[in-house]
Amino acid sequence: MQQLNSYSVWFVIGTQHLYGTETLRQVEQHARQVVEGLNQAGLPLQLELELKLLVKSPDEALTLCRDANHDTRCVGIITWLHTFSPAKMWIGGLSVLNKPLLQFHTQFNAEIPWDSMDMDFMNLNQTAHGGRELGFIGARMGL
Repeated sequence: MQQLNSYSVWFVIGTQHLYGTETLRQVEQHARQVVEGLNQAGLPLQLELELKLLVKSPDEALTLCRDANHDTRCVGIITWLHTFSPAKMWIGGLSVLNKPLLQFHTQFNAEIPWDSMDMDFMNLNQTAHGGRELGFIGARMGL
């Protein structure tokens, strides 16, 4: 019997090119911190989170889901949609995905800086509409 620690769960960020290179670099850095923190905290069944590249288009979402289906080490996907990520771009990928899906719907920061919050902060740290849209699409698709 294969050991459970030889399997992984893919952690995927959904976003779009709209935000520019610097913001996307910071979003990827945040994702690395989240994955490292969750891996250090220890997951049930000794599964490791594996960070995947940012998904920014329907073709990338479809490719990612197909790759997950064919990777014998991947036991599922966790998605974290960045701010106004167009969840619609995931429909093609989710329609072929045959592994478990979990939506990680949270902001990056533990605290919201109410006194200094502006749109730059929101665009960098919030899951906002993207997460809600993916939840709606997932429900409509019966996932």
